Amino acid sequence: MKIGLQLYSIRDCIQSGEDLAQALKKVKAMGYDGVEFAGYAGMTPEEVRRALDDAGIEAVSSHTGIDGLEASMEEVVAYAVATGAKFLVCAGSRTETKEDLLRLERVMKKVRSLAEPHGIIVGYHNHSHEFVPIDGTLPIDYIADNVCKLEPDTFWVYHAGTDPAAFLRERADQIALVHLKDGNDDGKPCAIGEGVTDIAGILQAARDAGVEWAIVENDDPVPDGLSDVQRSMEWLRKNVL
Repeated sequence: MKIGLQLYSIRDCIQSGEDLAQALKKVKAMGYDGVEFAGYAGMTPEEVRRALDDAGIEAVSSHTGIDGLEASMEEVVAYAVATGAKFLVCAGSRTETKEDLLRLERVMKKVRSLAEPHGIIVGYHNHSHEFVPIDGTLPIDYIADNVCKLEPDTFWVYHAGTDPAAFLRERADQIALVHLKDGNDDGKPCAIGEGVTDIAGILQAARDAGVEWAIVENDDPVPDGLSDVQRSMEWLRKNVL
């Protein structure tokens, strides 16, 4: 299995295109195989492609919220095509009402119509609110069954009261990518191996499901993004890779 990094984890060191280019090199040197973008720091698609090539690292996917996808889906797809990303992920959406779900379904089907002809798989990244039922239906189930593939964020699955490894096995055919995240029982994310989730069990379930990429993410890195994701990679190499 390949290990990628969600670049949101190191957003504190990315203020410009040059910062992003240097960050890609640093992430590669840590041992990450690929990256998942959360914005491009003002770089054009062609500039991002060159920075990836210079760093020798792969673009796995990108994250854009539902509002950004609805407003700029052609641009979002253009970046994915230019960078060679195989996946495009909705970073999140409101799912409190049936209207929220119908809007998500409508937007994501349009995104799929643009992305899938290029061989790009469209997915949805969850938090914990997708596990709160609406009229007896879990939004996460509705999304998986009617909208697109999933990128389960395993810590938020855990925080919602669901076993992440079991969830991956139950939804094996509907999973595009896995977000590998650790955290504590108070809902605070942390570096991989420093929290309470069963990282080894989650990775084994992802492998059993045939998932190619696990993407490390920390919403709240301590003391800074680069040192935090370095610790995550060191723990993974020592314990599970």
